[in-house]
Amino acid sequence: MSLFSGIKKKQTKKRRDAQCKDIQSFIQVHFVRERDSARYAFNTLTLKSDPDRDACVEWYEKHGNPTSFAKIVECYVTDKALDTALICSKAGLEPQYFDKLFASEYYRPGKGETLALCIGLKLNLEETRALLKVSDYSLTNSIETDLIARYFIENKIYSLGDLNYALQTLGGIKLKDL
Repeated sequence: MSLFSGIKKKQTKKRRDAQCKDIQSFIQVHFVRERDSARYAFNTLTLKSDPDRDACVEWYEKHGNPTSFAKIVECYVTDKALDTALICSKAGLEPQYFDKLFASEYYRPGKGETLALCIGLKLNLEETRALLKVSDYSLTNSIETDLIARYFIENKIYSLGDLNYALQTLGGIKLKDL
């Protein structure tokens, strides 16, 4: 191990630890304990207009409101002119992932796999929520690992290594195990 790689590892660890502190603050601000009681209904917030949400709805309408996970991912890959091999490497997915995905219109991935794909595709929060919804998942404010993933997506930090480090450090779990 060279001197420079040792320094780089220390810098990466220091940056990731600083991110973890920021994430802990983010969790404290956004964490909401789920309550079934109407007494806690004030905890719900709905924005009248959100440019990202409006753009996401517009994107879906433009593409004929696709309903299958595979079709939506295919549209994102085509629109963004992305290389599937590059997406797989950024998302930590096997190289044959897209062959498997596009072979079945009804393929249903796990939550961690979907989030990894969102990282690889560099989707914003609304696009991520929409893609998760198609797979019957969501990002909630009552699960800390969801808030950690949300922090990375909201702040446009599309590093799977950093996300896994934060999940492992703060949540004791890796993205693939969500």
